[in-house]
Amino acid sequence: MRLRVLLFISLMFPIFAAAQETVEVENKSYWICKFQKDVRTIRVHIGSGGICSTYYSKQGSEKVVGSGRNHESCHNFLNNIKTNLENSKWACRDISATRITASTEEKPSQQ
Repeated sequence: MRLRVLLFISLMFPIFAAAQETVEVENKSYWICKFQKDVRTIRVHIGSGGICSTYYSKQGSEKVVGSGRNHESCHNFLNNIKTNLENSKWACRDISATRITASTEEKPSQQ
C-alpha cells in the first residue's frame, strides 16, 4: 500500500509543479480604481517588438482599449480613462511599483 502511495505521489508531482509555474509581468504603468465595492484596473504593457497596449478591466473582464508604437499614446489612453473615473468619484492610485505575477498554465477553451 505504501508503495502505491509513493508511486502516485511521484507521478502526480510534475502535474502540480507545472500548475504552479508563474512569470513576472512587467507593466509600464498600472492603476487601480475603486468605487464602493467595485474595482477597475488600467495598465500599460510594452510587448515584444516595442508595441504598447493599454488594458482596462471591469467586472472581471480585461480588454485592450488601445495600442501602438508610440508609448505616449498608450499612457494617454490610460490617463483619459483614469480622469473619467475620477470625475465620477472613483478613487484611483498608482500601483506600478507592485510586483505582479501570472500563471503560465493555459486556460481551457470555452465552447
